[in-house]
Amino acid sequence: MKLPKIYKGNVKESNNLRVAHAKENIDIKQLIDNLFKQNKLYKQNVEIITNNNNYKTKIIGKTNEHIITIDNQIIKINEITNIKTR
Repeated sequence: MKLPKIYKGNVKESNNLRVAHAKENIDIKQLIDNLFKQNKLYKQNVEIITNNNNYKTKIIGKTNEHIITIDNQIIKINEITNIKTR
């Protein structure tokens, strides 16, 4: 039994075929400001994701460069990649 020939067309790159994947740009300082505006910090459990660690804690304060947690941990804002409320 002879198998049918397979069509081998050329795929050309066009603008319709390109897909751009961009990393979601998260403004961490804006997230922190929104948490402080809600006035729920001491009650609000958050997960702070940094370059090196994940912290499951509560935020009790901030400076221009750091976040202070209820566990007395000081986390640099420029190392934070995301903050999630739990």
